[in-house]
Amino acid sequence: MKLAIISGTTAPGGGPRHIYSLLEKMDRKEWDIIVCTHNDGSYWNKLIALGITPYDLVLRKLSLSTFFKLFKIFRREKPDLIHTHGKGPGLYGRLLGWMLGIPVVHTFHGFQHKLLPAIQRWFYLFVENVLTLLTRHHIFVGNGEKNKAKVLMFLNDSNSSVVNNGIDLESIQALPAAEEVIASLKLGPRESIKIFGTLSRVSPEKGLDTLLQGFSEAIKVAPYIRLLIIGDCPDEHEKYIKTIKQYIRDNGLDDVVKILGAREDALEILKSIDFYISPSRSEGLPYNLLEALAVGKPVVATDIPGNNDIIRKSAEGILVPVNLAKTLAHGILTLLELGPEERKALQQNGEARIRDQFSLGLMTEKTFSIYKKVLEGAS
Repeated sequence: MKLAIISGTTAPGGGPRHIYSLLEKMDRKEWDIIVCTHNDGSYWNKLIALGITPYDLVLRKLSLSTFFKLFKIFRREKPDLIHTHGKGPGLYGRLLGWMLGIPVVHTFHGFQHKLLPAIQRWFYLFVENVLTLLTRHHIFVGNGEKNKAKVLMFLNDSNSSVVNNGIDLESIQALPAAEEVIASLKLGPRESIKIFGTLSRVSPEKGLDTLLQGFSEAIKVAPYIRLLIIGDCPDEHEKYIKTIKQYIRDNGLDDVVKILGAREDALEILKSIDFYISPSRSEGLPYNLLEALAVGKPVVATDIPGNNDIIRKSAEGILVPVNLAKTLAHGILTLLELGPEERKALQQNGEARIRDQFSLGLMTEKTFSIYKKVLEGAS
């Protein structure tokens, strides 16, 4: 069988990570793979290392030229199944799948219609309702995402499933800690500071502005805390990161808050910090929270779909209301007050949560089962 994967980016993030994990576990004797994506990040070379030569297309912008290029690729490659990921790829892939009679599976990596202005939101929902009719099966990476998508009138339990993002717990736990990196940042004597970290794309929906405001409040009470922000900044959010950096300068936080950008050793750095914090305003089902639990870091996260699909109050971490700097500050200070037994309980609960609900094995098994079900229905 030949599978065509359509994705918008190879930059580090949840979507490319999800796709790479699937392809890494796929039986290549059973599946012939083609990938159409954009050569804009490190996952491009990772795909090549898997023996896949991707087609380079800009799929996040609407273009007739791109549409016809993808049409020609499908006519030449003749895939049996198309799996699209995200908005732009979902539009191209589902329309072409319908035109060419190829069944399509579509994965939503964040159904964020509520963040759009009213007219854009109406148009987006109209298009998605139409595309739902052209899609054989829809995958949501968490229950929160599926609940948000109930506004789509043609979506139902027979044409949609929840397949939680999953990680390889053992391989993450086996990674070395990046203590040398931490030392090079000159944050202060390691034994006398506590380091919070977040792995996040630098964009408005990730709530880093609120995080900095909350951190500024917390450091007045606990002057020994530090903050690391790890992640890339898309070109369209250049103004946002300038605002973030300006806030750090204006509030005298340069020595205690470090923006590290995209890092290949992000997980090793995560192993070296003390606590994890997610201030997001909107999520699909974030890998960074799963990874934080995997390496035993106590977590404070905003109480939003995606985050609260993973973290249950007091079981695996602390949930706080979204968009409130004061409650983020309170969450930070609460983590600092954890005793050894409370911390141990959070770590054990987090590890058990991943094994039971968010393992890579479960994710791949459920996805491949959907592929086979869709192909059997198409035949």
